[in-house]
Amino acid sequence: MMAKADFIVVGTGAGGLAGAISAKLNGLNPIIIEKASCWGGTSALSGGGVWIPNNHLMQRDGIEDSFDAALAYMEATIGDVGPASSRERKTAYLNAGPDMVRGLEAQGLGWRRAPRYPDYHQDQPGARVGRTLEGVSFDGKKLAGWLKTMRTSGMPSMVMSTDDAPQVPTMLRSFKSFSAAMRMMGRTLAWRVRGREPLSMGPTLVAQLMAIVQRLGIPVLLDTPIKSLIKDGDRVVGVVAGEGPAEQRLMAPHGVLLATGGFAKNSSYRRQFQEVDGRWSPASPDDTGDGQQIGAQAGADLALMDAATWYPVSILPDGTINAGIWERTLPGSIIVDASGQRYTNEAASYVNAGRAMLDRDKSVSAVPSWLIFDNRYRSRYFFGSTPPGVNGEFLKSGFFIKAPTLGELAEKCGIDADGLNRTVQRVNAMAQKGVDEDFGRGDNVYDQYYGDPNNRPNPSFGAIDKAPFYATRFYPGDLSTKGGLMADEHARVLRADGSVIEGLYAAGNCAAPVMGRTYPGAGATLGPSMVFAWIAGKHAAVKAG
Repeated sequence: MMAKADFIVVGTGAGGLAGAISAKLNGLNPIIIEKASCWGGTSALSGGGVWIPNNHLMQRDGIEDSFDAALAYMEATIGDVGPASSRERKTAYLNAGPDMVRGLEAQGLGWRRAPRYPDYHQDQPGARVGRTLEGVSFDGKKLAGWLKTMRTSGMPSMVMSTDDAPQVPTMLRSFKSFSAAMRMMGRTLAWRVRGREPLSMGPTLVAQLMAIVQRLGIPVLLDTPIKSLIKDGDRVVGVVAGEGPAEQRLMAPHGVLLATGGFAKNSSYRRQFQEVDGRWSPASPDDTGDGQQIGAQAGADLALMDAATWYPVSILPDGTINAGIWERTLPGSIIVDASGQRYTNEAASYVNAGRAMLDRDKSVSAVPSWLIFDNRYRSRYFFGSTPPGVNGEFLKSGFFIKAPTLGELAEKCGIDADGLNRTVQRVNAMAQKGVDEDFGRGDNVYDQYYGDPNNRPNPSFGAIDKAPFYATRFYPGDLSTKGGLMADEHARVLRADGSVIEGLYAAGNCAAPVMGRTYPGAGATLGPSMVFAWIAGKHAAVKAG
């Protein structure tokens, strides 16, 4: 069987959907193929933030930002990682991002800012607060039958925003947090009473994009894995896709966009390029590196394959990966290695904290590391979605280890007891002044974002001195890998000599990241994925014209 379109997009995450919309709006007739029986990819499992500096919502709210400030910040945080993060790529991203936001808004996507969410490196020039955008909550029933095939995490959906999330862990500690959490639950109940299916965070982003895709009449083929690229000479003009009798040649004279995600769940690929095998990653199970492998077979250069969006995680008793962020940020907790020593600012961005764990493990056993906390911490804060003081299953399963003294806790965990005691004594002494002299925890607005505003003088740093004491294991997980196909400022895939593979584009986690090995702010994966896919759709149309 042979089918034909102008442009083929491979992948149904936020990038793939945005790329197809861009192609359609610029005059092409795209189709989208997805190997899974569900759509949305890792994007649907994410927080749904999109990092877009100097966007029109900031301008509307009177928040000062500029292209120059954003470029200075990217240059300072990303460093020199080669062509993937060239000045041309950064410039293209910063120019096209605001245009993409307006373009999708014109098609019906409802945006809002996360006004309190800071960039992750507040000590660098050009840093701002409030560059992260997200989709407004959306009624999933508007998708009709497509709602049933959307990828989901299995967690109950809520009417919430990014800035609501920090209120959850302290909701029984702070009246402000409690009130915010109750409002969130009240909004959700009101939606459900009206017969609506509330989607927020990553689900609302992909759902709103899919609603636009359907309204524009763009075909989406599920259960259609890409097998290979079709070339006419050196130019990519289609794909072979589908399994067995359903295999077909899909022709696309104006190009193919690979938006297939990373390779978080490809253990052999990860062992080749990285230090972990992906068992601790909550990425989509279909995040297996298809785009990287197929692009490489076509002659593409691969870069930054050692990079990932590292994220310290814990493994809950039911096997669920808890990509927790507030557990290590709230006061009264620290992370230590097997020697009982701290080795990083626990409240730093997840990428930095996860990378620090891997780096530490090269000299001192730090995989797993241990989150150490006391009874005051456990009686105040949620751990994931588990309320304060609810420890039965956690203790029974061994997820929490509990002891009356730090020495006994260390013995149970296999941690050096003298080292742990010295570390906690130093932390407690520093906590009296509220200043982490060793790692600067709580010194900036990002560290404090998930902190406890009632803990003075430092919302993110406090003593560990109320027995009994607890420990739980943390592992170097990741939200996905970041390395992939080298692409230029037009999202065109490049060979190792810098020449263009005509007709082949890449965006998202299957492309080498413009953000390099770091992470400037919330949404610094989805932002480039969507923006470079948007660029690719437009570029293919211009070339066609």
